[in-house]
Amino acid sequence: MSLRPLKPCAAYRSLETALGLVGCLLVSSSVSANPEPMLTEADLLGNIATISIASRLEQTPAQAPASVTIIDREMIRASGALNWVDVFRLVPGFQAYAPNANRYGISYHGQGRELPNHLEVMVDGRSVYDPIQSTVIWGALGIDFDDIDHIEVVRGSSAAAHGSNAFVGAVNIITRKPIQDQGTRLKAIVGEDGTRETTLRHSAQIGAADYRLSLGHRRDDGFPDFDAFGPDDGEEAWHINLRSTYTPSLSDTLDIDVGFSRQDTEFGDADRTEEYIPIRYDSQYQRLAWQRLISDKSSLQLQFYRNHLQADGSRNFGLLSQILNVPPESIVVFPGILIPDQSIIQGFDSLESERYDLEGSYRYRFSDHFNSIWGFGARHETVDSATFTSSKSIDEQTWRFFAHGQWSPLDQWTVNAGAMVEKTRVGTLLSPRVSLNYALTPDHTLRVSLAQGRRGPSISETNERNLFALNGGIVAEDIRRTEALDEEQISSIELGYVGHFPELGLSIDINLFREEIRDGLDDYREVIPPTAFLDAERLVRDNVADWNTTGAELQLTYRPGSRTFIRLHYAYADIDSTRIDSFNPWVTKDFDEGTPQHSGGLLVNHQLTQNFDLGFFAQYQTDVDWRNGNFTEQFTRFDAQATYRFQVGTSEATLQLVGQNLFDDYSEFNEENLFETKVFLRAQIELPD
Repeated sequence: MSLRPLKPCAAYRSLETALGLVGCLLVSSSVSANPEPMLTEADLLGNIATISIASRLEQTPAQAPASVTIIDREMIRASGALNWVDVFRLVPGFQAYAPNANRYGISYHGQGRELPNHLEVMVDGRSVYDPIQSTVIWGALGIDFDDIDHIEVVRGSSAAAHGSNAFVGAVNIITRKPIQDQGTRLKAIVGEDGTRETTLRHSAQIGAADYRLSLGHRRDDGFPDFDAFGPDDGEEAWHINLRSTYTPSLSDTLDIDVGFSRQDTEFGDADRTEEYIPIRYDSQYQRLAWQRLISDKSSLQLQFYRNHLQADGSRNFGLLSQILNVPPESIVVFPGILIPDQSIIQGFDSLESERYDLEGSYRYRFSDHFNSIWGFGARHETVDSATFTSSKSIDEQTWRFFAHGQWSPLDQWTVNAGAMVEKTRVGTLLSPRVSLNYALTPDHTLRVSLAQGRRGPSISETNERNLFALNGGIVAEDIRRTEALDEEQISSIELGYVGHFPELGLSIDINLFREEIRDGLDDYREVIPPTAFLDAERLVRDNVADWNTTGAELQLTYRPGSRTFIRLHYAYADIDSTRIDSFNPWVTKDFDEGTPQHSGGLLVNHQLTQNFDLGFFAQYQTDVDWRNGNFTEQFTRFDAQATYRFQVGTSEATLQLVGQNLFDDYSEFNEENLFETKVFLRAQIELPD
């Protein structure tokens, strides 16, 4: 792939402005007359000095077998993030975008498409990857950002630790324990595009049980110009969650979580906005997790959860005679067959998925040099849809076994080895990973990691079809997949460096990687006899894509003083790809431009006084030809925020002013998704106990 020169535009003026502000903040941090300290790195990261997502073992990032990013709640606040796309723009190499204003696509090295399907996402260890659309329905998670403690991200295949869906990476959104917050908090957000958001959270303790109850409501009008091309893409959503922790003894902890959310928005192909349909997502979950500390060397954990998601969506496009532009009395579907005129309704009456998942794990530390975990899991999933699957209800059972170990034969050396075995509809899948970490000094570590991952297709991917019915009878059926889809395969190698310079207040994480994907799922075109409802060709899903990704990533954290925080990240990705576009005639294409070759971000936050801080986040991304979307040009986006904390009687209050995309407008994923300058005000008050 050739490297195209960057265009001289306002993007550079934005970056110059951003760098100028950095300089101003550095100067002010040294000459300010008010030496009130801001949060230090220990304050921000002290409670997450170790991570567990990489290998399921408690490790420091330097000991982990893969590159890891930690997004802290203070980073989220300092960036002015208002939705999930804003949050994952903070992760190097991630593609975070909006196919429309309230449907999000988040992926990693995955040629971001409308429904990305290669990233595992969990909330407190509960997978929220849904089989209906083989992706994460972000709008149905029902999580308020104030309930988040931190987010752990594995940048690279984590199938060895989390199974098929973690094909290119894994995310665990860890919410705050109820004991961390006591009292009642009210929050409201108002801003552009009709944005209105209110949240109520209450935390308390009853005996040995702590609990947190969260309720929230949000609405907006979507992208301002979207309705010029068809339906608008606004949203109305609300949620209610209860998280509780019961500690009957010093050795036992029981977590009980339940929640419900509803989202009303629009759904459809991003490049055919006139066909969008309104959709309602109703989501609910129940989770029960028990952990027992057996000794200072061992512990046992059992987790059971249930997810349920229902999606309802349809739109009346008018009478068939109007669509075909023929007289009502002469509608012909097949030669010689006349039918009465009737309304054409597109969409699906109802899609429903349900998952039951049970997992048990046992941790045992054999010595100070050898730690281990192993466990099992069983999952039952059901998808119920008369429209998109080949029968009324489809069930699938999968089994998994995993084991991971960390061994330090010498002080400088750490070996991580582990694997996941899954029994799926396409057979038994083995996903191993091994890494070798060498500590040059206690603050500087080199890592080499090798991993292989296997991903079995989801229920919807293996059964999807489209039905066209008139007067209740099926007149056309569009099969969207081959009879026997096979597994996707990934092999990766990574060279990493993790360094800390305490005397400079500087931390650096660099990784070089190469990923090779074979038998990737994609669509090819097949010629079929045209009808009034089907074109002369259709898209059929099959294992017809291969691609290699070579690149480098950097994340840097710098604290020049106690009151200034700087976070820089950059990613370079060079994709060499091929896919079969048609078998008859034989045509191949590539999607080398399906992910930005260069992307990065700069987050700066500076505390002027104990109660007042300013920050900005600048993001840059080169051209992308989005899969299932449109070509969009490179852009630089500049966000800024100002936060003021004060007392109202005995209550603590916060006001935050957020400005997003303060310079030139740009299009995101779809050329109709014009992102303009937006301003929001967030107000929050914490009531005394």
